[in-house]
Amino acid sequence: MKRFIKLLGLISVIALFTACSSKQSLELVNSKVDIVKDKRIVGSIGITEGDKKGQELVPTALYYEFKIKNIGNQKIGGIGGKGLQVKIEPDDKLVAISKETVGFNIFKPSSYDGTGVGYGTSFDGEIQPNKNGDFILTFELGVSEENPQVPLRVPSKEKLEKLKNNALDASLIVTLDGKEITRFDLNKK
Repeated sequence: MKRFIKLLGLISVIALFTACSSKQSLELVNSKVDIVKDKRIVGSIGITEGDKKGQELVPTALYYEFKIKNIGNQKIGGIGGKGLQVKIEPDDKLVAISKETVGFNIFKPSSYDGTGVGYGTSFDGEIQPNKNGDFILTFELGVSEENPQVPLRVPSKEKLEKLKNNALDASLIVTLDGKEITRFDLNKK
């Protein structure tokens, strides 16, 4: 009888801990991709030399916007290094189209060296339970005006359209404190 009571007590304690444990689950609610040339979204590049010194160049960029919902019962993320972050992991086809479009893999940060353009992120570092977090990624593709500070020119409309049409051939990786916690196949959304 004592064994039965101990076993019953152990099962009750395990059930109690299981019921109180937090569930950290994320769901991709919405994804949007576009090609944009908007200073409010991608900013601008200030010209610091030459006859156009003081003017600004607005780059054209591949723009991703994601809404991710915390379907768990505790907040996920925090401030600083403890915050949520996202990145795009392109499939081989998207890497090839990126190289065909601008001459390099735009999803690899070091590839931007010497191009005069770059990439950017904006995101919520934490998501409260049953709330959405917004995550934006921009990958600059060049500028329309000729300038030695920014040698990368905007590709043709056809190449931009091909890049946009294939931009979801990738995975969205969500990390917390530098460790992957989930990934979403964007091609299935």
